[in-house]
Amino acid sequence: MQLIQLNEQTWVIQGGANIGVIAYEGRCLIIDSGMDKDTGRDILKQVKKLGLTPTALLVTHAHADHFGGAHYLVGQTGLQVHATRVEASVMASPILEPLYLFSGAQPPRELQHKFLMAKPSLADVILAGNESVVDQIPVQVIPLPGHSLEQVGVAFGETLFVGDAFLTEDILDKHRIPFYSDVQVGLTTLTTLKMQTGSFKHIVAGHGEIYTATEHANRAINYTMQRLEDILENVRRTLADGTPRSLADILNAVATAQEVTINALPQYVLYQTTVQSALSTLYTQGEVYPLFQDNALLWNRGTKG
Repeated sequence: MQLIQLNEQTWVIQGGANIGVIAYEGRCLIIDSGMDKDTGRDILKQVKKLGLTPTALLVTHAHADHFGGAHYLVGQTGLQVHATRVEASVMASPILEPLYLFSGAQPPRELQHKFLMAKPSLADVILAGNESVVDQIPVQVIPLPGHSLEQVGVAFGETLFVGDAFLTEDILDKHRIPFYSDVQVGLTTLTTLKMQTGSFKHIVAGHGEIYTATEHANRAINYTMQRLEDILENVRRTLADGTPRSLADILNAVATAQEVTINALPQYVLYQTTVQSALSTLYTQGEVYPLFQDNALLWNRGTKG
């Protein structure tokens, strides 16, 4: 993992996920904790090099690659964990992540691994999502829902940490169908975020590069927004001929349009969630509706009857 200093009080530890470190009066707030114990150990090593005492961890959202190291950090330091209510629930009971991905049923073993189910970690402080102080450190917590239901970002001075509110262009080009619990809310979040980036010198996404220019950050935001709009349009086109189709058929059509091959269960359920969210968005907008034929749930264009 690489330690990158942004200014006198702020660092990013770059690895599989970007970890924020905010220094204040000899102690520090850590933002996200990576995938697992090994990441947590690396974070602690880097923080100790800086001569800082970690007293708080803020988790932007409860996906395993962002809170998996929390269990180790708490055990080693006793720091306080801060998270919003929904995200804290998943952190406390990590089985919830593969459980909701598998429609609420007991998930098979292929979904019960560290990439989808981290070690549990209890939140000491439940965030409302608009705090101006965390652990007596003057930061601004901002709501960034969409990728996850109650994801938040953190602003400190000229730096904004955004979790997975948007993805870098290279990550989107690799994975094609980004995970979003709520596509419409995600689009609204990104629209708002674009208006805020100009206030910051550094924009730190949850993965990949650190943006030092507003136009570069906004290009990545626009790229993410366009991908979500493309997926919505993929669904519209799949149903354009008026033939009712199943979720599986719609997912297949979207995957084909996005030029991805699904060949693993974790990949399938992650992509399926985004497509279901797209269907929910279009249903709310009156563009599609659900119906039942021969005991099968299908979707069609337009409004029901």
